[in-house]
Amino acid sequence: MRPTEAEPIVEAIYRRWPHRGGSLEQLMGTKPESAPLLPPQPDEVIARVEAVSICSSDIKVVRMGSSHPLFQSAHGPVDTVLGHEVCLRVHAVGERQAERFHSGQRLGLQPAMQVSGARQIIGMDLPGGFAQFLRLGPEALAEYVLEVPDDLPAAAIALLEPYGCVERAWRPNARQTLQAGGRALVACGPGADFHLSDVPDWANLTVVGTPPAFVAGRPFDQADDLGSLDGPFDDILALGDLTASELSRLVGLMAVGGVLVQGRRSGSPGPVSVDPARVHYDRLGFLGTSERDFSAAFAPERQRFDVRRGGVALVHGAGGAMGRIHVHRLLQLGAGPRTIIASSRKGQRLSDLEADFGPLALAAGRRLVVLNNDELAQAVPELAPRGLDDAVVVAPDPSAVAEVAGWLAGDGLLSIFAGFPYGKRLDIDLAAVALTGFRLTGSTGCSVADMRDVLARVESGALDLSANIAAVAGLDALPQALKSVADGTVSGKIVIYPQRGDLPLTPATGWSAAREAGLTG
Repeated sequence: MRPTEAEPIVEAIYRRWPHRGGSLEQLMGTKPESAPLLPPQPDEVIARVEAVSICSSDIKVVRMGSSHPLFQSAHGPVDTVLGHEVCLRVHAVGERQAERFHSGQRLGLQPAMQVSGARQIIGMDLPGGFAQFLRLGPEALAEYVLEVPDDLPAAAIALLEPYGCVERAWRPNARQTLQAGGRALVACGPGADFHLSDVPDWANLTVVGTPPAFVAGRPFDQADDLGSLDGPFDDILALGDLTASELSRLVGLMAVGGVLVQGRRSGSPGPVSVDPARVHYDRLGFLGTSERDFSAAFAPERQRFDVRRGGVALVHGAGGAMGRIHVHRLLQLGAGPRTIIASSRKGQRLSDLEADFGPLALAAGRRLVVLNNDELAQAVPELAPRGLDDAVVVAPDPSAVAEVAGWLAGDGLLSIFAGFPYGKRLDIDLAAVALTGFRLTGSTGCSVADMRDVLARVESGALDLSANIAAVAGLDALPQALKSVADGTVSGKIVIYPQRGDLPLTPATGWSAAREAGLTG
């Protein structure tokens, strides 16, 4: 029978675990439901879910519902199937997809899609992998799937996405140049005598304060003050001695994917109020210079995204699955830091970090220091006398971000990896971007290219993902597995095998393809 024929699944019934709002405690009392597996439409593929890994975002969605930042465009109550870290096997193919896909083909998935300029996430806006089958539409099939080998465990394929997200956090994850054709704002304060020779052809330009010489001859709108402006702006140039409140206002006017470039030569105006969710979710770029030639802000040395070779790096919130992945990456990075500080709350996660990654650090010639969160304030000055070179905050706590920022060297890099609800604030010395080379970045999700790079490292033997597979379970044990992630009682990833309903939550140290046999089909 040809794989494009739908007859084998017309009458099939499959199991899925829906999420229709309510608390985690309420979810614990629900059951999986059965649903008819309808044949694919001509431009669709139906895939069997071989494995799906639980992400902390799944817990956040349950707890936050439609107030989750990634649900900002949602209307009405939550009604979805969670699970976005998946390994898939093609089951049936619509006729328009038959040239590219065939039954039995194995696929990875990058679930965070951009569709008609809007974000759509499989496992959130669209049904995800806590189900035996997953329906993929033309948008997902066009750009967001990748073919993966058969000889790797399905659990490892499911982890390509979270490892790709960590990879994305240390790569260029924000725009690095000004944008021709965009909407721009130039805000000038005292000392705004900066020169820019290569001025983009902006579609719209607004100036607050005395117009700088480099906009002469260009049409622009003159505004009296920042309070009268409505955003968003793609490019914002902040020139001179703007106040902390003015800088905070400019951050609020940034478009998604926007860039704020500061030119400043005098001292810092003090802490600037910033919404960390915007840094994390909205791909905001922060650049700056104290040189009169404003183009210096775009020099490569002002745009560092990865850790400093031979430096001291902190993973704050390293005990959870994503924090562990950050630690894992830094230990195996060829040009990585000399010292990695991994922090977590008290308990089993601390000892697990030491046990799981201590030998890897020793083999790599790196120093791994595992600390309780309460020990950081005293230990960081001893371990990094000039300040931290790099820090990534995985803990979803704005106050932790602010505290970690205070431990950085003047030219340190701060990566906001944890997600927050929009509207929370933190105070940060944003002027340091121009004055000392401080770097502020944030990211969410990854690209298919990031996942391919992780896969290449796995296939070469340079990266073993089994170090972060802590437990496995069947679909019926999903509530218990979710609670274990929420409570932090399991260090590392929990992988669900939806085709097996009767598999209890089981420790999985040293997980392999051989141990996985019989669970995926």
